[in-house]
Amino acid sequence: ERLGWGVMDLPPLGPVPFVPIPEVFYSAETGQPFGKCISCGCGLGEDGSAYLIEKGFVKSETAFEYAMCFGCHQKIATELSPASMKRIEHYFGERIDLVERRREISERDSANWEEWIDRCVLSGKPLGDEYQIYAQCDGGDLVLAYLPYAICGEELENIAQILSKETRERIDDFVDDFLGVPGSGLRIPLPL
Repeated sequence: ERLGWGVMDLPPLGPVPFVPIPEVFYSAETGQPFGKCISCGCGLGEDGSAYLIEKGFVKSETAFEYAMCFGCHQKIATELSPASMKRIEHYFGERIDLVERRREISERDSANWEEWIDRCVLSGKPLGDEYQIYAQCDGGDLVLAYLPYAICGEELENIAQILSKETRERIDDFVDDFLGVPGSGLRIPLPL
């Protein structure tokens, strides 16, 4: 059995480390962990509440942020064009082996969450002024599985270029509906 992880089809994992959610993944607005799914409003604080966090930064300032339960994430992922999903998966596959990355980090010290987001997962380069970070969480814990990871602005721009018109429109709708931030000058949220 394989685990469908958004656009990635990755093998299931055995036991994975959990650490308390670090402040970098807290809401910049409240200074606290995210409490509700941005889409359906379900609570996220209880053990067993699986969800994703995505935060975008421009010059160390939070440009956008959200947490979304797995159910809502999967629903949105099915609304994106299959062609875009295949292109993103191929793009990742050419640049990073997430299974090998996880193994290497785990052999060193998997509980050191900072190592998971200190460089762009796709290029290996420093993050620069614009980047996004992604995390998988369960209640009050960060799950150190294939996530967390960070993607630099240059790679986000490359990914944006391979998206279909339909996928771009769906992402624009997501931004309009939930994030309330202008699209110009921001990297697009990617439900990866």
